[in-house]
Order: sequence, then C-alpha cells, then structure tokens
Amino acid sequence: MTVQKTWQTWLFASVAFLTAVVSLVGQTDLTMQLFILAPAVTILGLPHGALDLSIAQALWPLDGWRGKLRFVFLYVGVALLVIIAWILLPGPALFAFLIYSAFHFSGDWDGAGATLRLSGGAATIGAPALFQTDEVAALFSHLAPESAANSAAILLAVIGGIFLSIFVATIILWPQFRTRAASEQGIIWITAACLSPLIYFVIYFCILHSIRHFNNAMTSLEDPRQGLRLAILLSAVTVFAGLIGFIVLQGSEPELLEQSILRIIFIGLAALTVPHMILVERFQRKLS
Repeated sequence: MTVQKTWQTWLFASVAFLTAVVSLVGQTDLTMQLFILAPAVTILGLPHGALDLSIAQALWPLDGWRGKLRFVFLYVGVALLVIIAWILLPGPALFAFLIYSAFHFSGDWDGAGATLRLSGGAATIGAPALFQTDEVAALFSHLAPESAANSAAILLAVIGGIFLSIFVATIILWPQFRTRAASEQGIIWITAACLSPLIYFVIYFCILHSIRHFNNAMTSLEDPRQGLRLAILLSAVTVFAGLIGFIVLQGSEPELLEQSILRIIFIGLAALTVPHMILVERFQRKLS
C-alpha cells in the first residue's frame, strides 16, 4: 500500500505555490521549460524507477549476478518493445501511454479509497489538458501525428472536465473524502491551471510521485543502502542511454532540438513505466 506522509503533502504544496509565484514574474518558453524538465526528471524522477532491481530482489530469488543480469535483460527487453511500438504506431502508443500512466499515478492515493484513487489518476493527466488544451496538443505533436495529438488532448480535456466536476461534488457532498489525498488532488488542479504543462509535470512527477514512491520503496527494502547504491548506478546508466539516443536523434534531425528532448524524455518514460508499473503493482500487493 502507498503510504501518504504529511511532509510529502507539505513539500508538494510548498513547491507548487513557490513555482506559481515565480511564474507570475514571467512565462518561460519551451526551450527553457525543457532545460528545467530534463535535469529535474534525471535527478528526482529516475531514482525512484532505478530501485526496480532492488524491488525485484525482494519479490524473486535473483541469485548471483546471473540472476540479476537475466532480470535486467528482461526489463530492458520490455522497455525496448514499447519503444519499437511507439516507432511503428506512435498514435496508439500515445493513447496507451496516457491510459497506463493514469492507472500508475493513481497509486499515489492507493490507501485513500477507490473514489480518490480514480479521481487522482484522472487529474494527473487530465488537468493540464483541461486548462491548456492547445499547448498540450502542441507537445503531443512532437510525439505522435498531429491528428492523434489533437484527439488525445481533446479527449483528456473532456476527461479532465468530467473528473474535476466529480471531484468537486465529492468533497462538497461527502465530508469523509476531505482528506490529505483530496488536498493533494486540489493542488494538482490548481497547479495545472496556473503553470505550463511541462512545469506542472515537473512539480507533480518529481516532487510528489517520485519522492513518495522512492520513500515507500526505501522503507520497505531489507537493505536500503544497497538499494540506494543500485539506484544511483542504474540512474547513471539510464542517463547515458538517453544521451546516446539524443545524439542519434540530433544527428538525423539537428534542427529539431526541442522535439528530440521531448521524445527522449517522454518516450523513454513510457518505455520504462511498463516494466516499472508491473513490478510496483506486485510489490504493493506483497506489502498489503
């Protein structure tokens, strides 16, 4: 079960508020947003997924380096299949990514009940599109054909509007749902309305989701220090692989810097999320 701690909520709220205040000074362009996104995901986002080898060791007997190597090959193989699927079918891959991301992110409120878990998953991906549909569509167009990008953004905006209405009605009509989870989701809606989609994603993914998951995993591992060492090592390997991918993309399309960065970050996250999500779901069932 995902453990929600008070300090995580306050950290998320504080960073969201400070970022919103800073944004009043002036809006950053896409290039600046990407240069904020890339290091934030690298430093705060990747380590929580890099604990997956340690999580796998807690689930299965990965005896010796051969067992670990077999797991790594399987994990990377699943990720590569996702990347291949995105190359061959970018439109369907975008829709699939959004669906399983909402399901995965809803786990941040696993202990809050089905209603808030469902509304939370919808908020994480639907809130930015509801308030800034055109900007979300423009970002998606770097990842998939324009028709699919526009359709995805509009669909997310509709879903966002529906679930915002459900969320507001729920916390008004049923006081028992006015919990810390509801406060976090309220912050998500407000942050998505005030900030650009990419900056919103940095705040949610790096400050709430990644830190919460990392903290939960570390406190559940038998040897947290070994888990931390592995997380640092695997994060470094992932960054190196991302840099190679970026160099390849820039070599083929040197004028499309922004598109290359977006593709490396989000297609990379899409690929890593599938095996990561499978592991996390099994690990949480074991801890329940």
